[in-house]
Amino acid sequence: MLIFIRIIILLPAILCMIIGVTASAKDLKASIAQMPIHAESKDKGVLVDLVKAIAEVSGHKTDIRVVPFKRSVYYVTSGKADFHLPLIKNPALREETLDYDYSTETIFHVNFVLYSNKNKAINKAHLKNYYIETDLAHVRYFDFPVHPSSKIKNSLIKADMGRTDGFIFADTACDPLIKKYNFKNIRRKLYKRFEVKIVLPKGGRGGETDKILTSAINKLRKSGRYQKIMGTIDLPYDDWQP
Repeated sequence: MLIFIRIIILLPAILCMIIGVTASAKDLKASIAQMPIHAESKDKGVLVDLVKAIAEVSGHKTDIRVVPFKRSVYYVTSGKADFHLPLIKNPALREETLDYDYSTETIFHVNFVLYSNKNKAINKAHLKNYYIETDLAHVRYFDFPVHPSSKIKNSLIKADMGRTDGFIFADTACDPLIKKYNFKNIRRKLYKRFEVKIVLPKGGRGGETDKILTSAINKLRKSGRYQKIMGTIDLPYDDWQP
């Protein structure tokens, strides 16, 4: 009876502690670049599943937006989102020149592939001599002139038809489209393999968010859940041809 009375007396305090912890958890805004497989809508995609898992294990409610790549990065640099994913980390670029910070964690690796027309001979060592397109959010990631593209499918169509010399982008985003639309005149060749990071606000303003993400990702890795989610896109390069 005495124990029961003590529980009744302590119950309000315990509830207050639980409510206090829940209330103190920071709500987050995540922006994900819209791409096949990675994020097709706010409810479908590997990276959508990753963000939902992070929210679950961290206890931080997270609002998810899936928008075109450049706009997604802009949401972070303009303060409209707490983090964006994904973005390759290019060792050729000095981080102090960027208008965002990278996360501590590398979330996966990506194969950037050169997609060119089978009837055009492309010398990979002299790409500056060709008309090459890439996603418009990645133009700065090359040491030769590239042309911005807002639609992966359109750039692949142009490469397939020989209207451009090539398109360089992630194989996990491009290959499903090649198979879906049965492009037969495209040649694939590995350009470079990159680390992929989460993008945070510049100047350490995303420090708290980075700690939340790092802790959650480590928990997911230890449980084996991370590999189950990300194993479908973190793959070695496969030199298959259409």
